[in-house]
Amino acid sequence: MSTYLKISTMEYPRFEGDIRLDYPEITEDQTGDTFPCPADYVVVTEVPCPTFDGATQAAIQLMPQQIDGVWTMVWEIKNYTQDQIDAIYAANEEDRLRRESQMDLNSFTEQQL
Repeated sequence: MSTYLKISTMEYPRFEGDIRLDYPEITEDQTGDTFPCPADYVVVTEVPCPTFDGATQAAIQLMPQQIDGVWTMVWEIKNYTQDQIDAIYAANEEDRLRRESQMDLNSFTEQQL
């Protein structure tokens, strides 16, 4: 499924259903390759998310940019600060402990409870 950018407002992502709201004359059977992209919209070329270390980094999708005349999806890899890494670790540890305590409760039979 294609994603679109509405040039006049820079709304992104927009999808076929969003465009149909602006252009009700586009029928439901016009989809995919037969979908007529109106002049105030452009198809955004998708780019796979780059590889990153989820423990220390985040992949952030930015607004599309024109690259060699083609509207293209853009990614940025941001490094977490040490405080963010510590907070993520603490949240993950809290989730792990909660799951372990739930597993302990699940190991009891109804009679034991």
